[in-house]
Amino acid sequence: MRLMTGTAAGTAAGTAAGTARAKAAVGRSPGPIRPHSPDRWSPAAVALSLAVAVSGGLVVSGCSLHVSKHQVSGNFFGHSFSGAKGSLPAGFPTGVPVPDNSRVLVGGGADNNWDVGFAVAGSITSGTTAYESKLRSSGYSITHVQAGSSPVTNGSASNAGSPSTTVTVTGSIFTADNAQWTVQVESASTTSSGNGLRAGEFAINITVVPASSAPPST
Repeated sequence: MRLMTGTAAGTAAGTAAGTARAKAAVGRSPGPIRPHSPDRWSPAAVALSLAVAVSGGLVVSGCSLHVSKHQVSGNFFGHSFSGAKGSLPAGFPTGVPVPDNSRVLVGGGADNNWDVGFAVAGSITSGTTAYESKLRSSGYSITHVQAGSSPVTNGSASNAGSPSTTVTVTGSIFTADNAQWTVQVESASTTSSGNGLRAGEFAINITVVPASSAPPST
């Protein structure tokens, strides 16, 4: 379960799964509910990092980039990608439903693999159930449903001397499949503040890969 941070780069790293990890994780039974380490090279993180670099005047050989205030897209050494803050990234598949009553925090995609983080208004139980129902009504089958909670300690040995606090992360994971797409859904709420969520919101992160590239379900 990924936790979101307040900055653009931190949010990108915190909410994105990464293309390689997405292919490995989607389509199998998920493990226990627990926070993942941020993936520095996730599609969203790379896209937003490139946007910052280009806006600062960096020219990267072998890249074709299109940059606007909150969007970046193009070709990065032969890999097509897009990333966005506050909206779905360009090219996100229209056949994948998004949660109702939600706003996009950040999203990114590379080579038709996608990862998007949403802030959803309402309770995590009813909101997650509603999104599951929306996927079912759109023709997706739902498997590998799991729910739980875990205590998470903020702070580490690398921050010696800094205070540590323990927060509780509650959430669920499930996989949605149709003939075209495999979607892993992670929803989470936390007792901590400063994670990019407003009062009364919880987080949903979706990782989307083509069904043909997802490993067999176990």
